[in-house]
Amino acid sequence: MRKLLFVLLICTAVACTKDTAKMLISKKWVIESVTVTPAITLGGKTDTNYIALSGPESCVANLSLSFAADSTYVAGANGALCDMMADASVKTWKKEDNKIILSASPSAPLFFDGKKLTQTTTTQQNGTTYTFVYTYKSK
Repeated sequence: MRKLLFVLLICTAVACTKDTAKMLISKKWVIESVTVTPAITLGGKTDTNYIALSGPESCVANLSLSFAADSTYVAGANGALCDMMADASVKTWKKEDNKIILSASPSAPLFFDGKKLTQTTTTQQNGTTYTFVYTYKSK
């Protein structure tokens, strides 16, 4: 009986891993929010909602990710002047548990909770460290 339960547990774990990859691949992931801590000032406005500060037509407000079964992905944005940021290089991704590691930013993996992707990055500006949390939802 224990052997049967063990085999069932292994099969369930493998199936869940495959299902997670299928969920990533079957959908386009679009930016839902970008939160910055501490609040940042842009254009005379201070806020923690980076999309609101950048504007609805900005590149950050129009970010998207698409994952392919061959372990490649496309990151893009369709905001004004975003085509100037185009990168034609082949980008790859790999899954480790709930982490999605992108070749373009391996030190800032995305985390997948089954419904959303979340990525945290930090940057320094004028002696202040800002933490950005990007949240993507499926479309």
